[in-house]
Amino acid sequence: MTGLVQAVADRIIGAVEEVSADRILVRLDPDAPQATALNTGAPAGFPRINGYVVIPNEGGSTVCIISSVRIERLPFPKRKGMQQDFGLVDLPFPSRVMSLTPIGTLRARPVGDELSFRVQRGVDVFPSVGDPVLLPGVDQLRAIVEGEDNAAKRIPVGHCPTAGRAPVHVDPDKLFGRHLAVLGNTGAGKSCSVAGLVRWSLDAARTARTAAKRSGKPNARFIVLDPNGEYARAFGDFDVRLFRVDAGTGAEALRVPAWLWNGAEWAAFTGAAPGAQRPVLFEALRRLRSGLGAPDQVDTDIRGRISRYRSRLKVLVQGGEHQQAGRREGVAQVLLNIHRDFKDLAGRSKCTDRAALVDMLDAVASKVQDVESRARGNPKTNGYWHNDFSEEALGTIAKALQEAAAAVGLGEDLSVADEGTPIPFLVRDLPDYVDALAADHAGRDIAQFVDTLNLRIRSLLSGGRLASVIQSDDSISITLEEWLTNYVGADQAENGPLAVIDLSLVPSEVIHIVVSVLARMVFEALQRYRRKKGEELPTTLILEEAHTFVHRDLGGESAPPSGRECARVFERIAREGRKFGLGLVLASQRPSEVSPTVLSQCNTFLLHRLVNDRDQELVKRLVPDGLGPLLRELPSLPTRRAILLGWAAPAPTLVEIREIPDEYRPHSPDPAFWDVWTGEQERAIDWPTIVQMWQGVGAADASE
Repeated sequence: MTGLVQAVADRIIGAVEEVSADRILVRLDPDAPQATALNTGAPAGFPRINGYVVIPNEGGSTVCIISSVRIERLPFPKRKGMQQDFGLVDLPFPSRVMSLTPIGTLRARPVGDELSFRVQRGVDVFPSVGDPVLLPGVDQLRAIVEGEDNAAKRIPVGHCPTAGRAPVHVDPDKLFGRHLAVLGNTGAGKSCSVAGLVRWSLDAARTARTAAKRSGKPNARFIVLDPNGEYARAFGDFDVRLFRVDAGTGAEALRVPAWLWNGAEWAAFTGAAPGAQRPVLFEALRRLRSGLGAPDQVDTDIRGRISRYRSRLKVLVQGGEHQQAGRREGVAQVLLNIHRDFKDLAGRSKCTDRAALVDMLDAVASKVQDVESRARGNPKTNGYWHNDFSEEALGTIAKALQEAAAAVGLGEDLSVADEGTPIPFLVRDLPDYVDALAADHAGRDIAQFVDTLNLRIRSLLSGGRLASVIQSDDSISITLEEWLTNYVGADQAENGPLAVIDLSLVPSEVIHIVVSVLARMVFEALQRYRRKKGEELPTTLILEEAHTFVHRDLGGESAPPSGRECARVFERIAREGRKFGLGLVLASQRPSEVSPTVLSQCNTFLLHRLVNDRDQELVKRLVPDGLGPLLRELPSLPTRRAILLGWAAPAPTLVEIREIPDEYRPHSPDPAFWDVWTGEQERAIDWPTIVQMWQGVGAADASE
């Protein structure tokens, strides 16, 4: 016991002088270590910014992180056992003061003859003024860095240089399950960290399966949206599905068929106005997905009138307008309009040689006439048939309308499929359908409004690199099942746990829509998986250059519709993805430009060097536990060092990230200006090949 007490006493370095909810002030003893502590069982740097100390109390020990160290000048020396002779010398005496941020509670529990330590987030008991402050021992320091969870299921990501190079592990459930933001300036090691996290996670999963004597590949799904084409070689030793606009050796052609796009994405790309263009566009999409065939003018008019009159009759009956004094003339006018319009449509349908349809339309008109005759024959109405209408009479008209609707391919819900159901159709047919529906349901000619809409659609189908991505040709070469298998993954990850989607050559005018469709399809597939199976299918979606696709300005009304739709999809994933097993990893060099909605949903941050003041201030406001002041080190972090904090880290930790072999690093090196200038490296000009690739001639060969 004496030895334990002495060991604790040897690690005391000062006492608490001030306590607040987010800061603890400690005055160091004059004999506390000046640069290196040798009394913790292993040499350790002390005092160091972002280093750790502990303050024992009845609840265990409060774990604190050092946020600042300074010198104060005292009028007298403050030293244990110092005699009261301060008046002999009137000089200022230096005293060191540390500012600490409390971050957790360290608890000990006996394991055999030894103690085991674990850290819990949050502070149960705050220290009091005068409490001793200790340097943590080696076991305590390792517990602070490694946390309380089972290390067997963790991913090793590096070492902590301020904790005796203790290994740093992360729990993938916490890291990917509640979203991760990897932030840092260009060249700070951000892309290597993202690639490393994926590699080390798969390595650890493979090792665990082998140890458990389970065969097969890790049943993981990582989908990397790579706008710069830098991750193609980062996973060369794994089974990876690589998709590019121009397929070459080891890559498949990128396919995001236009029939996958929902109505909102079509409207965003074409800029369809909500008043006239969007209803026509959505109706065309519904008809195409439902396989109803191209409409003719009579069918268009019939569908419009059925839709309008059926809705109007429903309102009249539910609202009781057919029995309200003073409003029956309006009901009568609706019935007169039905009678007149369907008589006209029956006459026009005779020219199409569709006898069954003519009979249906005549039936609607005759039903209305029957209601009129019965109303006129009622002695209570005095010959004015609009004085009274029964629900039964109006119901016969609604039934006749339904029968006519069935004759032109309309069901009770107006169509078999809505505009967003991913049912394949020939995209080249869409402009013809839009033209055929140019007359709206009220009979007003809006051809002048859909001309610009069709112009944008036809530009999408005009050919070239974009046409190959969206499959605007005359065939449907991939089914929805095949697409999900290729891009999300096969059962038990039979086709590999990784999909890298190279977006570097996707045309700029459609890049936001392509990314939006990819992300939404993954999200909705996992939604339906959980609904069907009752459990989640863990999947991780990685978005590089996140500030491009979820820019904070894309949420405004003045933003381009395609960009606004893309940001909306990722904001929904950030809010709801965790419920369906979809984890989001954002990588960005400008966090101040990323949507606050998305960043605020990230529970873990891996922060590399950030120099910009706005980026630093934003990150300080986002990080948990009131740890903003600890991030003053961000501008001076060297490459491969980062601060890990949040849900996946038991305590904020400075991490020296593990190194990735050169051949597996993302292709984002600093340009070698000097070596090229001096001839150390050759750079031959080959514009003919570049032109061929650019113009789509020999692109597949030129891309390699």
